Amino acid sequence: MEMSPETIKALLDAFEGSDWREMIVTVGEDRLHVSRDPLPPGTGAPAPIAAAAGPVTAGDPPPLPVAKASSGAVPPTVPPAGGTASEGPVVGTAGSEAPEKGTRIEAPSVGLFWRAPAPGAAPFVEVGRKVAAGETVAIVEVMKLMNHVASPVDGVVTAILVENGAAVEFGQAIVVVDPEG
Repeated sequence: MEMSPETIKALLDAFEGSDWREMIVTVGEDRLHVSRDPLPPGTGAPAPIAAAAGPVTAGDPPPLPVAKASSGAVPPTVPPAGGTASEGPVVGTAGSEAPEKGTRIEAPSVGLFWRAPAPGAAPFVEVGRKVAAGETVAIVEVMKLMNHVASPVDGVVTAILVENGAAVEFGQAIVVVDPEG
């Protein structure tokens, strides 16, 4: 058995269709750990997981919405864990509830939340900015795979609920867009 994207997707589908609280699968040096339980406050992201596949490069196909094993090398598109000077205001924190008005955009998986496409680059969106449906509002990084998170609606960004570089959970609200804005 190989920890390929197809294998990971099948494992994640099995986990999602189950009533399991946690799943850990190890194949060789690759390890997949998925949990429905949030991280305790102040623990930060889980320890990095080393894997055997090569790094993501600009010539690779667009990322799949599932975790993919990759090397410990950080691709150049990963913002630094400390964030960037262009982060802008954060309304709330990782545990905050989103304002009632607007469409809550949720994290597609556990991972790290990035507001910009690269270190030092301008964030995808800021509070008060208009966005179009399908426009990227953030990235959630899973095992060095950058998953672009798109707005499902046209509207105005009313809240960014997560700090740059913070760990997010599957289904956690990360950005709020008001379609009437």
